[in-house]
Amino acid sequence: MEKRKQGHFRPDPRTWLLLCLLGTASVLLVRSESGGACLFLGCLLVHLLSGNGNRLLPYTLYYLVFYAVGWAGVRLLDGGVAFSVSSMLSSMGIVGRKTLIPLSFAAALAGEPTGSLMAALQAMRFPKTVGIAASVVLRFFPTIAGEYRAIRSSQRFRGIGVGVIHTLAHLPSTVEYILIPLILRTARVAEELSASMTVRGVRFSGETVSYRPIHFSWKDGAICVSMAAIAGAVFALEKGGAL
Repeated sequence: MEKRKQGHFRPDPRTWLLLCLLGTASVLLVRSESGGACLFLGCLLVHLLSGNGNRLLPYTLYYLVFYAVGWAGVRLLDGGVAFSVSSMLSSMGIVGRKTLIPLSFAAALAGEPTGSLMAALQAMRFPKTVGIAASVVLRFFPTIAGEYRAIRSSQRFRGIGVGVIHTLAHLPSTVEYILIPLILRTARVAEELSASMTVRGVRFSGETVSYRPIHFSWKDGAICVSMAAIAGAVFALEKGGAL
């Protein structure tokens, strides 16, 4: 079996699953802007404790981008721009900031090996069909993202503009050059994932085991409790009028 490096902590897949649920519940309960910012800071702290600190900067940049989009929507509304445009930008900013917390945990869960994820779900007494569905879904979107990057790189090599300004200025051609190849590759990715899952023995009726040891340690529990405590504290402060 794969040995964990001395002093290196790698969370159990069930930890990321619980954090996804906690993150979703927290963003549904906390509604204020300041409360959402506190939750995001708590999310970054949990990632740091989980040994996922290399993702702090990208997540912070994503949050700032969504904040800027929402701010632009509000400013455009004050400036008399069409309500549909300003409200769309504001909604994108709000939804982006809200979903970033659970999606960051889901991205970490998607990085887990398929066998580890299925073994963890089976240890939680989930039906095997649930594990298969979760594994396929979590593998599908990262694979599609890779295919999208490959399409954009191919466009760049062929001299087709890929910048934001060019994309908006030539929207019909952009849809043709990106959307159609992406749809075709989506079908191929689905077939490849199905074949991959079959080769890995997902139809085997026995117990699923993992190459990496599956163990929910006290550190995993402490991380989940930390996220729950942060969400509870932010919710209590919001209800008390402090946020």
